[in-house]
Amino acid sequence: MINLNQLYTLREKIPKNIRKILPKIIRRKINEKFFRFYYLPMNLKSLPHLNYPDEETLEYQKGLIQKFDIKKKQTSFMTYPNLIELLLKKFDSSDSFKFLDIGGERIDFFLDLKKNFKGVNYFIFNQETMIEPFYKIKTEFEYKDFNIVDRIEEIFDVHFDFINFGSSIQYFDNYEYLISKFIDNSKYIFFSGTHLYDSLDKKFEKNIIVKQVNLLPKINFLYLLNRKSFFEIFFKKKFELIFESKNFTDNINYDNFKSYLNNISYSDFLFKKK
Repeated sequence: MINLNQLYTLREKIPKNIRKILPKIIRRKINEKFFRFYYLPMNLKSLPHLNYPDEETLEYQKGLIQKFDIKKKQTSFMTYPNLIELLLKKFDSSDSFKFLDIGGERIDFFLDLKKNFKGVNYFIFNQETMIEPFYKIKTEFEYKDFNIVDRIEEIFDVHFDFINFGSSIQYFDNYEYLISKFIDNSKYIFFSGTHLYDSLDKKFEKNIIVKQVNLLPKINFLYLLNRKSFFEIFFKKKFELIFESKNFTDNINYDNFKSYLNNISYSDFLFKKK
């Protein structure tokens, strides 16, 4: 049987200039046959501390502002492209409310949000390298109601009307603790692009850690979450599940997990405090 971890590791040891010798169509055929998976299971108890290193430049964010000024709408990628439409079903455009964006990355979402909800008070939290450009953006463009959170502990006691985990909760090693600190002070909590599965096996009753290899040579580590166990966190706190649906922004191949995990899905789901 092929060891997938060894196979992917071997591929990365081949220099890029050597790999590019093969015609693109041949490389695509090889990837489709041998490297079609996004995630590989790992025997880890916790996520690496320097997980998901990334950054967006100041120039990139300013480019998004310029595009927004022309098109009057967000043009950058969203894990859940219909988030504004979802919010319009929950809030009136004249409402004042607090919105926390955990894992927020792009300034044009804030601009689109502010266009639709003049009274929104927006908070953004991400890794230091991701939010660094936002300080200069906020100052230069004098954005009001745009709050940058350096340490998430600073806002544990703030009441938020809507918290958005944009394909981010699975990258937090302390995700249960994080949710426990927000769950009593929130009305809506939304998750997009989150990996869920079903299993009655004690070994998989909460989660499993996987290595993300579809972005090689960049490697990330994250959780796949047991649906029942994860949802129970909210049910115990008197939240109700408004909906769960498949996320269509990516078509992920989970076949290498299907021998021991059931109903694996890349999901969007919304909870509301009763």
